[in-house]
Amino acid sequence: MSRVDSSGVEIAVEWHPGPPGLALAMAHATGFCRGVWDPVIDELRARGVDDQIVSWDHRGHGESENPPLPIDWWDTARDVLAVLAGADSPTVGVGHSMGAAALLMAEILAPGTFAAIIAIEPIVFPPPYEPIDHHPLVQSANRRRPSFPSREAALENFASKEVFSGWDRRALEAYVACGLRADGEQWVLSCPPEYEAATFAAAPLHGAWDRLGDVTPPVLVVAGRDSDSHPAEFADAQADRLARGTLEIVDGSGHFLPMEQPGRVAAIIGQVISSIRSS
Repeated sequence: MSRVDSSGVEIAVEWHPGPPGLALAMAHATGFCRGVWDPVIDELRARGVDDQIVSWDHRGHGESENPPLPIDWWDTARDVLAVLAGADSPTVGVGHSMGAAALLMAEILAPGTFAAIIAIEPIVFPPPYEPIDHHPLVQSANRRRPSFPSREAALENFASKEVFSGWDRRALEAYVACGLRADGEQWVLSCPPEYEAATFAAAPLHGAWDRLGDVTPPVLVVAGRDSDSHPAEFADAQADRLARGTLEIVDGSGHFLPMEQPGRVAAIIGQVISSIRSS
């Protein structure tokens, strides 16, 4: 693990080595950490995909620094650019939820950053661009249990929750490994509940919906068939606003597709890589 400075905030970055050529940049969702991509990475390697891969913890998450509030989602996009500043290969962005939004916004800020983007249920919504302080996600984040006596206790707690019931066990174990920090005799959430809640509340404010047409690389929007945030009609509308957007709906998953079906996500990534190499 290395660290990158992004406007005074330290971002924890992990590079998985590979031969020269394409690189994959993997951005996680709000409240989680870079390790939740590990099962997808393992599935990619098992499929013979040996490209360089970089994943990182968003500010306020994992091993990255917790900056003061308020939240500006454009800062998360700037963090993407800081992470990729030294990249010397064409890069395919793979993002989930907030991570998908951050990749799209990074491309808006710095056109040409990505050769292609796989945007899994990106948090990019139409107006009104107002905070959603009373949204159930915000309230739920504020109520999250912040600490546990051990990682094992945290794993048992998470495994009992309906929200994690569809997760691949590897993804849940990876989240416990990267999403908690030792604090004395307790293990505390690396993304504090108040930071997670503030991130959710600020989600509509970035206004990137109005600029999706500025994203010119090919973008594959991916959504779970059972998603409560990205029904097929809305995901299709997101793809339509992009200059070169296409849509894929995956059966048997909701919003947490990368953690529920890492093998399916790896297969999608492999198809995009093959398409780029054959073009």
